[in-house]
Amino acid sequence: MESAEETVKESPDKADEKLTELIDEIKGAEAVGDFDNLVQSAKDRYEELKEAVSTAEEENQVDQDQDEEDSSEEAESLEQSEVDEVKEVKAEDEETAAETEDASDEDDPLTFYKELEKKAEELMDMTDWAYVSMEFDNIDNSWGEGPDPEDADIKPIKDKIDQLREQFEEKKQAHYEEQKRIRLENLEKKKDLLNQLKEIVDEKKWSHTKDVGRIKGRWEHVKPIPADEAEKLETKFESLLSTFDEHKVDRLVKQKQKEEDNLTGKLVILEKMEAFVSGLNESADWPEQEKKFDELTKQFRKIGRVPSDKNREVWGRYHSAQDTFHSMRFKHDKKYRNEIEKFLSKKKKLIDEAEALLDADDLADAARRVNKLHRRWKKVGNLPQKDENEMWDRFKAATDAFNDKKSENLDLLREQEEENYEEKLKIVDKANELKDSEDWEATHKALQDLMKKWKEIGPVPKKKSGKIWKKFKGAMDHFYDRRRDHFKEVKEERKDNLKEKEEVLEKLAELKSHDDPIDAVEKAKPLQEEFKKAGYVPIKHKNRLWKEYRETCDVIYDRFRAAKAAVDVVGRENVENFSADDIADIRKKQNEINKLRKDVGKLTGEVLQMKESLSYFKPSGGSSSLLDEVKEKINKAENELEKKEDKLADLEKEVDQIKKDS
Repeated sequence: MESAEETVKESPDKADEKLTELIDEIKGAEAVGDFDNLVQSAKDRYEELKEAVSTAEEENQVDQDQDEEDSSEEAESLEQSEVDEVKEVKAEDEETAAETEDASDEDDPLTFYKELEKKAEELMDMTDWAYVSMEFDNIDNSWGEGPDPEDADIKPIKDKIDQLREQFEEKKQAHYEEQKRIRLENLEKKKDLLNQLKEIVDEKKWSHTKDVGRIKGRWEHVKPIPADEAEKLETKFESLLSTFDEHKVDRLVKQKQKEEDNLTGKLVILEKMEAFVSGLNESADWPEQEKKFDELTKQFRKIGRVPSDKNREVWGRYHSAQDTFHSMRFKHDKKYRNEIEKFLSKKKKLIDEAEALLDADDLADAARRVNKLHRRWKKVGNLPQKDENEMWDRFKAATDAFNDKKSENLDLLREQEEENYEEKLKIVDKANELKDSEDWEATHKALQDLMKKWKEIGPVPKKKSGKIWKKFKGAMDHFYDRRRDHFKEVKEERKDNLKEKEEVLEKLAELKSHDDPIDAVEKAKPLQEEFKKAGYVPIKHKNRLWKEYRETCDVIYDRFRAAKAAVDVVGRENVENFSADDIADIRKKQNEINKLRKDVGKLTGEVLQMKESLSYFKPSGGSSSLLDEVKEKINKAENELEKKEDKLADLEKEVDQIKKDS
């Protein structure tokens, strides 16, 4: 501020003019800053300087007057010669001082400008942007008024000062831009908070007191914002707050009345529950009574909050009625008693498991099992309230004791979690090795095994858990995405195979009615090969296609076998002269003829054998039952033989007639 003091001292009017120009320049600047405070600081500093300079001048004037008075008295007491001598000495002293001053000015220019450079360097560490700007202006003024401002030797110093000022201006500009960015960012934050509050008011959410309190707290915390927006936003915010507060009071009054109404309703339900419980006896239909009691329970719970000073009393009566009901049911309902005992047994088992974890060496795994125990506990049915509270207290005590142990052994827990982390890293590496495999089924099984091992390993450090799971899942997803793409291609390929097989089936179906069944088989064989080579088809079409294929081939080959039989029946050269029906008829009759011929031959042999046996019987005057029986058999056999021979003859005539007609 030394240069500023000189300016004020030399010309107060000029200093006033410079201050006015500086204020106008600051107010017109397009930048961000607390300009009001800046201008006020400049004015205050200026007034201090003026006052200091004025005081200094008054003191100098007093000293000067005193010197003049002393000199006058001294002159009057001296002889004229002494006066002349004194004047001569003073003149010599003044001349010597002038010469000394001139010599000093000639020897010190570099020191003078070095001091300005040093001052500029010191300013670079300051953040009072307005003050530093003013001081750089003072340095410029001092430079121009210095001993030799145009000297080439001091040009590097001038360049350094200019460079420092440029760096300062960049730093100042960056600061103001950052302040502007912060103000604009805060403006958006406040607008968002204003919209949140407006939404609450517009939607009449008068019970959202906590949300409004949170918004209000953040509103007060977010600052500064652009000055031209501050008052407008604050007015809107206060208006919305006022609206909310007015309705909040109304809501609280209504809420209080609602709580009183709820209290009345719950007391009525409690009286019904207590009367219901007191009317129960050992012969009650407990499942039916449970439905009725549950209905009262639903009605009780459906009613909202009651005044806080009555809450404990109301819930106490409710739990008392519940306990009485469940106690009576437990005493008189065997099925319910068995169910409760089962629940009790399960919960005791969970407690035992929780207590056993206190001795677990693997704390990381035990911590995971504790979490599972809590989930299993919730799934077990409820006990009567008294028993439920007792069991829960024991279970919670066990899990709390484990958690205390875990807290006391955090180093060991962290070590175990790190070991688990290393194990899971190995699984990730294996998964990455498998992810590009094209052995789809084997790799699928291997990855499922890795997943099983992953689940068996205990927890890892929480901060690493998400990342390592992401890596493992990424490898799994990579494989299964490729697998899906592969089977998608296979699916398309199987669609093509389906189309090909259906075309083959159409060609085979045409052969079912081919004029030459034997030739049809020859044409069917390559089609059958095509069908087999066509590959897999979509699974839902597999059975249908195979059934159509088998039925079609059966028809073709049945006709082929029939045709071959026809050749045997009528001869290859005569096949074309007979219809398929005639050939089938001839073959059928021929089969009957062959069978009859066998039967006739067999019966003929039996008749001859029985007739020969008659020679073994001796003639006698009386009848012989055995002989009569043999004769009767012979007669029956001869009659049967005659019938078969007649039928055989008829069939042969029919075959001859078919051949003759064709």
